[in-house]
Amino acid sequence: MAGLQFLYEVPWGSALTGGVVIFLVIGAWIWLQSKFDPDRGTIDSPDASAFLKGSCGDAMKISLRFADERVVEAKYWTDGCRMSSACGAAAAKLAINKTPEEIADIDYLAIEKEAGALPEEDRHCATLAAGTLQEALRLYFLGSPAEVIDNKGDPEKKSVQIASSYGDRRK
Repeated sequence: MAGLQFLYEVPWGSALTGGVVIFLVIGAWIWLQSKFDPDRGTIDSPDASAFLKGSCGDAMKISLRFADERVVEAKYWTDGCRMSSACGAAAAKLAINKTPEEIADIDYLAIEKEAGALPEEDRHCATLAAGTLQEALRLYFLGSPAEVIDNKGDPEKKSVQIASSYGDRRK
């Protein structure tokens, strides 16, 4: 027991208080970052909006507003994990100030690069974000109100894709 005498000299109250303060500060920072993301949310009257549900169960919505054939506002929403949120934010950020032709070039690799290094098991989040962005762009041109599409051709696994656009923009 003589070797453990130093444990009685450690100010445990101060150490515990410091640990709790650090935990609260980091927790508050993560919560604030997730709640006050400027690209997170919806647009009241978007020119195009797409809602997709991925094979993992995460859902994502991307809304776009255009002016002079450029995206002037892009917002995303997801009920998924932190990586889905990061990929949705990356897709919205990449779409800002882009023409429809430039948006067509945004794929899952560009979103993954913008979001930062994604773990292998979370790369599907970038694919979901890219698919949702491309669906919103498609609906911007076609003006389709809504559709239900089978998930991988399996009739038992329907995934609802709700999308909207206002007016047909085909030339």
